[in-house]
Amino acid sequence: MAIVLGIILAIVGSVLFVYAYISIKGNARTFNVEDLPRNVDCIIVLGAQILGNRRPSPMLQDRLDGAVELYRAGVSDRIIVTGDHREDNYNEPLVMYKYLLAQGIPDEAIFMDHFGLDTYDSMYRAVHVFQVKTAVIATQRFHLQRALYIGDKLGLDCFGYATNPRSYSSTPYMLVREIGARLKALYETNSDAPPGKMSPPFPISGDGRGTRKSF
Repeated sequence: MAIVLGIILAIVGSVLFVYAYISIKGNARTFNVEDLPRNVDCIIVLGAQILGNRRPSPMLQDRLDGAVELYRAGVSDRIIVTGDHREDNYNEPLVMYKYLLAQGIPDEAIFMDHFGLDTYDSMYRAVHVFQVKTAVIATQRFHLQRALYIGDKLGLDCFGYATNPRSYSSTPYMLVREIGARLKALYETNSDAPPGKMSPPFPISGDGRGTRKSF
């Protein structure tokens, strides 16, 4: 019994260490708008639930509003919207793109990544498909910590902007889910795992209008 208890405590301790380590590392790279660098390659908005394939959920809307704020502050003149587009009737990048257009972001400034199926894939493709070297990531803090960890491990010089203007009903679930997601991120970044889908290079220095269809 003592041996089993010891094993359980060791596992729990290891999981808590990973969670805390990613939190600390992420928080150290998260800043207010005025303290973020300017003229980075792009702002990365990570996908989240959409409603009726027409509008962003509150969590996703807050990420997009954060990106608009960063764009207007001169942090970057390019935005990548990356999310799930595995089915025609569920297209996160398209909903995100249309929302940004409605906020006055220029069409050519918006790059759509249709295969950001999870956070690791989004960050991997930002580096290897869009050839991003410097970026500011806009998402909620619990998610931002992991995204920054992944980006750093992939060689991306990245900073974070936490978009938490309100509370969300899904927060308790997301925090529990984050435990497994961080362990998965630890494995992926240390095993150089490939993303679910790769595409030919499309440099962020180009015109975002070339990303309107899956590629």
